[in-house]
Amino acid sequence: MSADTDMEALMDMTRDQLHAAATRYYKKRGPTEPDVALIEYGAARAVFKDYGRAPGWFNRLIAPVLLWREASALAALDDLAGVPRLYRRVDARGLLIEHCPATAWPQARAGDIAYQRLDALVTAMHERGVAHGDLRGGGNILVDDQDRPYLVDFVSRIRRGRPWNLPWNWIFGQLAAADRSALAKLRVRHARHLATADDYERHRPSTGFARFARSVGQRIRRGVRFFGARS
Repeated sequence: MSADTDMEALMDMTRDQLHAAATRYYKKRGPTEPDVALIEYGAARAVFKDYGRAPGWFNRLIAPVLLWREASALAALDDLAGVPRLYRRVDARGLLIEHCPATAWPQARAGDIAYQRLDALVTAMHERGVAHGDLRGGGNILVDDQDRPYLVDFVSRIRRGRPWNLPWNWIFGQLAAADRSALAKLRVRHARHLATADDYERHRPSTGFARFARSVGQRIRRGVRFFGARS
């Protein structure tokens, strides 16, 4: 079979068939967490993000909203190199996404060119009207062995509003600034020879809403876990 034929088969698989083709689980489902599995079928590979096998009100009511948020961000960033493609929505609680053969940035040995490419990728993402909102820990930033960066897990994203929606666009700007602060933190921690005085200033937590904006992704996740644990 060709790779195209194998991918066509993946596009038609049911949830159970996709899990049967899983060769690795990056994450196992919990009260508020999905299964995240590497699916391999012949020459085709994909990542299956799936809330569909876990019971509870969270997976019935909240998970579809989270996956819609991620799917809409991936659609807005379609064909942007460094953002995985959305292959299909299996249903309201499952997404099949492009597999990026890369390592989380803190565990990788990214070269200087990778930092330049990451800056360009985040700038391009913002120009398309998407702020990630959950880059500060570095786990959602990947890099491969050719120093190509990737951004994953867009559940916490914020999209730019219409021009007249000034309050929402201000929030978007704060989250975009939080993304850039996360890149400054990466340079300070992992590539100090690239870090500037501005990087050292920007990566420190500040007061007021700026601090909230920088940690909004983590706050969303804490709230999700808090309420999910009580379901």
